Amino acid sequence: MVLCIVALVVFAVLSIFSAKYRPLAAEAFDCVFRKMTLRKCETGLDQRIKGEIIGKLMMHNEKAAGFVFKHFESISFAFTVLFFASMIYSGYSLYNLFTLGTCDPSSGNCVLSSLVNVTKNTTLPPCGLQGFIEFYGAECPHCLKMAPIVAKLENETGVNFTKLEVWHNESNVAIMQLHAADIERDCKFLGVPAFISLKTNKSVCGEMSADALKQFILQNG
Repeated sequence: MVLCIVALVVFAVLSIFSAKYRPLAAEAFDCVFRKMTLRKCETGLDQRIKGEIIGKLMMHNEKAAGFVFKHFESISFAFTVLFFASMIYSGYSLYNLFTLGTCDPSSGNCVLSSLVNVTKNTTLPPCGLQGFIEFYGAECPHCLKMAPIVAKLENETGVNFTKLEVWHNESNVAIMQLHAADIERDCKFLGVPAFISLKTNKSVCGEMSADALKQFILQNG
């Protein structure tokens, strides 16, 4: 039955794009329905799939073919569980991608993040980020001048800025674009260094004194 379940899902998806798979999808559905009602699968679809897999293995490795033939039900069941587990996880990842801007909220490492419309405004902190973010450029002279001020204030206030480099890191650029509207509202431009509070969505930009940045932290922390 496990083969028929996988075949039903695969052929059902393929039948959307090509009519030639629709009879196979219908055959797989009939097989699954009969198995669920404790009746024998009359189409023989599962046996044909099994025969084709064993036949191809025989051409390359007889021992492997014999092992698969002997344990075919257990192997197919394991692959079925993995198949549906991967579908569930993929669905969860896509949900995170379109709601949080990343498919992996725990680390933010998601190669698909750039496919999302990064220009949309959202109040949800992407990638599980909290507190304050500093967007900076690696060679930006203004950012370099602010670095010791930021370090000093982090020691004084106990606040840690999540530092995201945006001149060479496209993922960080995507995150900055999520906050572009808030940054442009408060700073009148989109550039670095830019400091933003994820609690209030307020931001300040450019070079500034330690007192000015500290005031921003105290008001928006």
